[in-house]
Amino acid sequence: MPLKTVIDKKTGVMIRTVTGEITFEEIKSSYEASLTHPDFQNDMHVIWDVRNADPSNFQREDIIRIARYFESQLKDRGDYKAAVVVFRDLESDLTKVYQVAAADLSPKIGIFRSLEEAKKCLMEGD
Repeated sequence: MPLKTVIDKKTGVMIRTVTGEITFEEIKSSYEASLTHPDFQNDMHVIWDVRNADPSNFQREDIIRIARYFESQLKDRGDYKAAVVVFRDLESDLTKVYQVAAADLSPKIGIFRSLEEAKKCLMEGD
């Protein structure tokens, strides 16, 4: 599967790295699997690293479907921050569609060009 999840217990950050093409079902199953990970915490920050992802098959409707799925799942997640690390404008544009579709959800999504930037933002205020 092109989605790998690593949990850093020290910083309280879960990093999801996406490579290649990915489907809604893979995102959903990866999310559900992370909930049962022994190091998972409800208030754990999350970074989606999509710099090596291939979003060419994702349409606006797919992004909205993902937002609706997370809307139904995030009610009990606690107070946490989220970031998306992108490489190209295409991923940035798709993430902005998600930001609009998920505007009423917590957490708000930050968009970054480097993993270091994303980590720094998530750690601010902790």
